[in-house]
Amino acid sequence: MEETFTLQKSSFGQSGRVTVTFAQGELQHEDALLSHRYGRADDRDVLLKTALSPAGAKVLRREAEVYDRIGGRQASAGRMIGFQAAQSPVRLMVARRGVPVSRCEPAPRLDGVELGRAARDLFGALAFLADLGFAHRAVSADTVFWDGRRVELHGFGHVEPLGPPEALAGSALGTPTGLPVSDVPDVRAAAHLLLRLATGSSGGGAPAALVAILAEVDADLAQALEPALHATGGRDVSPGEIKDRLWRSRPKPPPPERFPEDRHDPAAPPRQPPPAQVPPQAMRAETGPRSAVRDRRLAAEDDGRAEFRELRRRQRKFRQSRRIAAEPPRVQAQAGTVTPPRTARSPATDGTSPGAASGALLFLLLGVLAVALIVSAVLLVR
Repeated sequence: MEETFTLQKSSFGQSGRVTVTFAQGELQHEDALLSHRYGRADDRDVLLKTALSPAGAKVLRREAEVYDRIGGRQASAGRMIGFQAAQSPVRLMVARRGVPVSRCEPAPRLDGVELGRAARDLFGALAFLADLGFAHRAVSADTVFWDGRRVELHGFGHVEPLGPPEALAGSALGTPTGLPVSDVPDVRAAAHLLLRLATGSSGGGAPAALVAILAEVDADLAQALEPALHATGGRDVSPGEIKDRLWRSRPKPPPPERFPEDRHDPAAPPRQPPPAQVPPQAMRAETGPRSAVRDRRLAAEDDGRAEFRELRRRQRKFRQSRRIAAEPPRVQAQAGTVTPPRTARSPATDGTSPGAASGALLFLLLGVLAVALIVSAVLLVR
């Protein structure tokens, strides 16, 4: 079954329509103030609260203002989706994880790890609320939700300001609801709820006995929660103090396993260097059989040689094309395709070759020179 509501957004500045789906047989319950229906909207679990009386309307207005102040900054305190106050009945829709602890079937029984996580979530939400200046005043199995892994705090309609109420004059938080207020401190109510999550029952007892019960589950957790179990109206213990004690009591992680130091121990595995200290040569080493590695290397070398030969061939072809373009065109012979040699000097007119004429002229000059030398020598002798 689907129902659509027009709700004011959590920013108190816009309105929008929200479609909620309620499955057949889905959990729902009501009391003198409010009705509670559990469904889904926008693919998340939601809780729709509807006021059944004027007092219930006051509670929802206070709760909406607290959610607006939280602003989704605390993961263990829920988140408001929308609020309807302009028309009757007053409605509030919030996102949720799980269902109230009082509605869980079977009752949860948490171990030490789960209980410690639940304690940190619960006291973290109470400390965040105290930092905003408020006390919850309604911590119980009806206002703490459990989803099988984490807890979530709800029910902020009964909050009380820790400071003077005059500072909240004019807001829903400054208007008393007229409902009775519990005198049990939030820290003690939260510690009792954790005991219920540990044992599955809501039995009471003296603080010392309750600490002993918690110690059977987790001794460190019991020591951290001991001041909360002893808290009274006259002995204030802040949620922030318990929160700090819980975080200090968190179990330390186990130390890392050490390698055996005896290198001669046959059972000791060889120590390997961490990844950051592996030599670069080892990081680049090729894997596989030696024959396969050799074949890959030879194939790579052959590819390199073939590529080099192809580059050389292209280079020769390019150079040849440049040389042919630079040379003048050659005259083709009429008788064939053979190009004749360069043109020789034309022969002399007397039929002798130019080379023979040059030799005769040189011989004549030598003879004239010899005659001149002989005549000179004869004249010198006389």
